[in-house]
Amino acid sequence: MASRPTARRENIPKAQAKRYRAGQVPENYVDDLSDSSEEEEEEEQQQLQQHRPSHEPSRSLQFAQKEVVTGLKQVEISEKEAASDRRLRRLRQAQQQQQDSVETDDAGRRRRRRQVEEEQDEEENANEEEKARERLRMKQKALQQQREQEEEMRLRQAAMRIQTQDEEDEDEEGESSSEYETDSDDSEEDALQSMPKPVFIPKAHRDTVIKQEELQRQEEERERKLQEELEARKQQSHALLAEELRKEREGETDKDLSAHVMDVDDTDNPDDVEEFEAWKVRELKRIKRDREERIAREREEEEIERRRQLPEDVRLQLDMEEAEKTRQKDKGQQTFMQKYYHKGAFYQDSGDEVFQRDYSAPTVDEVRNKELLPKVMQVKNFGLAGRTKWTHLVNEDTSTKDDPWNNPLAPNKRRKRNDKYD
Repeated sequence: MASRPTARRENIPKAQAKRYRAGQVPENYVDDLSDSSEEEEEEEQQQLQQHRPSHEPSRSLQFAQKEVVTGLKQVEISEKEAASDRRLRRLRQAQQQQQDSVETDDAGRRRRRRQVEEEQDEEENANEEEKARERLRMKQKALQQQREQEEEMRLRQAAMRIQTQDEEDEDEEGESSSEYETDSDDSEEDALQSMPKPVFIPKAHRDTVIKQEELQRQEEERERKLQEELEARKQQSHALLAEELRKEREGETDKDLSAHVMDVDDTDNPDDVEEFEAWKVRELKRIKRDREERIAREREEEEIERRRQLPEDVRLQLDMEEAEKTRQKDKGQQTFMQKYYHKGAFYQDSGDEVFQRDYSAPTVDEVRNKELLPKVMQVKNFGLAGRTKWTHLVNEDTSTKDDPWNNPLAPNKRRKRNDKYD
């Protein structure tokens, strides 16, 4: 008796709980990006399914209506049996998930196709804009060319009118006006065909042909005079050089050079003749100096080339001999309390006389031998405000040889202790 109510409860169908699975699209989900045409197609399909006859098997149960390879008879399963069977429910849910995934793929495919179409539309729009800009540029260029042609035609017409006006004036003055008019018409056509484009020239640049020829002639005259002056100076230099060579051969060059003393010209009324003679002397000196420098340079190059041909040991021997000659040269000896002048170590290659002097010798204003002077006068700068009472360190040294610091230290007489580790 107690088991019957339990059996009745078990026959009552239970409501199945809907569970969410990963990747499953929720029911009643509408894609916002889908097109209106696709939505209409889906609505039509739903309407067809609703009006489909009951004896037609459901789309969700198509998996149960397949032929079996074993040869058994195919059995149709109703929706009521599918709702009460757990296996059929799982199969139905799997098919529903597969269908949802297919719809999701279709939605993604439609979205990608729509993006591709939008990109293609954008590219087409960009190409159309570029073509429009190109057409605009070509149109502007054509308009510019048309304006230039119109301007050129206007200038030609103005020039033609001026020419026709001049020809009409000439026709009035002529005797045979009719014949000349025919000739003028022909000349107008020829001028119209061969007339160049007029060009505006500023007033500052409107030089006449005569003025241009005059300027060109003046420029040529200036260049010719400059060439004549250079040629005359060259001839004069050659003449001075020839005279200098002749005087050197005769031995009269030194007398001429000593006769002219190069002093500062402080006269208000210079003599042209004397200035010319002084210039001649300077020019001769310059020519002589240049020739000596050239000869010295050639000799130096020859010496360098000769040394390059020598072996290394021979060149070393020559260098040692030259150094020995330099060491044997007398350097001079300074006198008592002579002032010291430092010669320096730079620019010693010059051949000037100031570099050849003996700097160890006393100067003209200095006393040659101060040892002969009295003791009180044997000081530096005697009689001047900057004099000193000291002579030199040797004279002012107060130390003696008997001082303890001059004697060597006493030897250490302490006996060395015998160390057991020695």
